[in-house]
Amino acid sequence: MTLEEYLRDVVPAQKVLKATVDFGRPGADKALRALAATTTEFDSDDTGRGDSYRRAQQDPSVRWRGMRQLLEWAAPPEAARPRTVLDVLGGDGTVARAVHEYAPDLRGRLNILTGDLSGDMVERALARGLPAVRQAADHLFLGDGTVDATLLAYGTHHIAPQDRLNAVTEALRVVRPGGRVVLHDFDTTSPMAEFFADVVHPHTAAGHDYPHFSRESLAGLFEEAGAPARVVDMYDPLVVRGGTEEEARRRMCAYVADMYGVGEYFGTLGGTDACWRVLERYFGHEEYLAGLPAETGFPPAPFVHRSQGVYAAELPRAAMVAVARRAV
Repeated sequence: MTLEEYLRDVVPAQKVLKATVDFGRPGADKALRALAATTTEFDSDDTGRGDSYRRAQQDPSVRWRGMRQLLEWAAPPEAARPRTVLDVLGGDGTVARAVHEYAPDLRGRLNILTGDLSGDMVERALARGLPAVRQAADHLFLGDGTVDATLLAYGTHHIAPQDRLNAVTEALRVVRPGGRVVLHDFDTTSPMAEFFADVVHPHTAAGHDYPHFSRESLAGLFEEAGAPARVVDMYDPLVVRGGTEEEARRRMCAYVADMYGVGEYFGTLGGTDACWRVLERYFGHEEYLAGLPAETGFPPAPFVHRSQGVYAAELPRAAMVAVARRAV
């Protein structure tokens, strides 16, 4: 839709959008022209992995454990009033849907505003009735201090290195004084980063040549932006369930294939057992996990366990998170 249609038909119907969006700020015209000329790998499978990614995200419970932890860092439960959290890389509203479906205790105190660079993703979020805005991470169409927290997660490495300082600066600009910015990614030395480099990049249509963060570079971004951050480790598993152990493994392989656009490659491996061996190879790095603080408690390899009458396949992922606060 055009900007005029969005302002006329969408913004007035969404309380959160009415209170936050600002297309009149300096540089907005240039940013809008750039958006109009932008397509991403998440728009459709003609250009990348959009359709397969959205297929994976139909079940937001798979990443819920990590999502919940990020939201608790962004908006601590002691807040006296409902908090608005901008999910900068929100896709089609996965975090917002997860809160609605799995966290009745959070629904009353969190309003999730979904942002994304992909027009297809934002269109689908709006179709679900979610407040959403199409914008680039390094130029947000929100007013100064209009949200309580900003979340940059699940794709932060897609932000070009030269744009990352602007993205952090923008995230801090739109939060109220004392509000938090939470940035999540995978360390350059992590098993997840190695999986992206060895499996996703060579075997997905659009490639995946996106540099991850180091601890030093992540901390340095926030220092340069004037809001020193604490950088912590986070257990951020993928959890997929099935009626049998074999079904849970098979569904995990299907989820990873869709999530990362490597279905064709996984199809050449010869079945679930072969796929599972690949996952064990990349997510069974005991030497990496041994270098993390003992209290993180990351499992040493993918595993299947019985939970609430079903089998749960769990893919252990070690994430790295920066938590910063805007100065009061």
